[in-house]
Amino acid sequence: MALHSVVLTLVLPLWIAAQTSAPQAVVSAVLVTNAILTVLLTVRISAQAENALTAARAMRRAGLVLAVAMLLYPVSAWLGTGGSVALLLATVVYTVGDLFHATAAAGLAYELARPDALGQYQGVNGLVNGLAQAVGPAVLTLLLIHGRAAGWIALAVVLVAAGLATPVLTRHALGSHPPYQTPAAPVVSR
Repeated sequence: MALHSVVLTLVLPLWIAAQTSAPQAVVSAVLVTNAILTVLLTVRISAQAENALTAARAMRRAGLVLAVAMLLYPVSAWLGTGGSVALLLATVVYTVGDLFHATAAAGLAYELARPDALGQYQGVNGLVNGLAQAVGPAVLTLLLIHGRAAGWIALAVVLVAAGLATPVLTRHALGSHPPYQTPAAPVVSR
């Protein structure tokens, strides 16, 4: 799921320049649209991950919404100058999906971690995100720019699969480990 983070800042500008007839200024409009919506919607969307199960549902929503955005982006190549509108609409959808993903990822990373291993869980979460940032540019540039519509569809399928798998895996994680009990503090006698 974390691979999508490379789409907006790297792949989409390349897509706009190489595959659409949209003016280059649309790149700035897309990024500004994302920034404004992020500011306006973050708090509202972040309220949807109060525990591990609601975070997992938010991750499912993220996968579905991001997939819709991935299906809208290639349409921009077929619409001529009207592709600019499709790009902005897809970016609105993408931003909502991105916010669901960020909220869900943070919620799951904290809620599934045992209190005595929070650092390790956060470290693995950071490692996975770093891996997505490291391999994402090469993989997604190849898949989306060279694969065109088929690449966008393939990414949409991966995002849907990851989103749908998250609630199942979360329930399994919660069911396979009893709730963590903080050890009682030692009694100090005087």
